[in-house]
This record gives sequence, C-alpha cells and structure tokens, in this order.
Amino acid sequence: LIFLAFVIVLFFVIVYSLLTDYELGAVHFLRIRFHLVLDAAFGFAMLIAPLIFDFPPAARWTAYPIGILSIVLSLTTRTRALGTAS
Repeated sequence: LIFLAFVIVLFFVIVYSLLTDYELGAVHFLRIRFHLVLDAAFGFAMLIAPLIFDFPPAARWTAYPIGILSIVLSLTTRTRALGTAS
C-alpha cells in the first residue's frame, strides 16, 4: 500500500512537471512559481506521511530526505535567469 502511494504521488509530480512552463515542460501550462509551490507541498507531504501512515523504518528514511530536498530546492530555485528583468 505504501509503495502504491509513492507511485501515485510520483506520477503526479511527473505530470505537473510536464505541464510546467520551463525547459523540460512539454505543455507549458503551469507557471514555474506554482510548480515550486507544488514541490514544497510535496516535500511537506513526504515529511508528514510517515508519521500519519506509520511507515516502516526503511520507508521513513526514504521519505524524509526526499521531503527535505524537495522543500530546500523549491525555496532556493531561481525563477528568472541571471541578467534578466525581475
């Protein structure tokens, strides 16, 4: 069940990444700032999911670094290229 939840969440991340208006986006529908909000929400979900759903220890230590990394990257990603107007 936990593995299925991971697969569903990661599928959602891939879908909204493909819909984002950036270099790797296929459709360019979502703004990058909204994408980063979704990344941060995903990170928080990965941090609280092990506590709510009582993950086994191995799954917890997989979810925590993914959650932390997602939050840190969403907070530190630049939304404009260097040298362009903000």
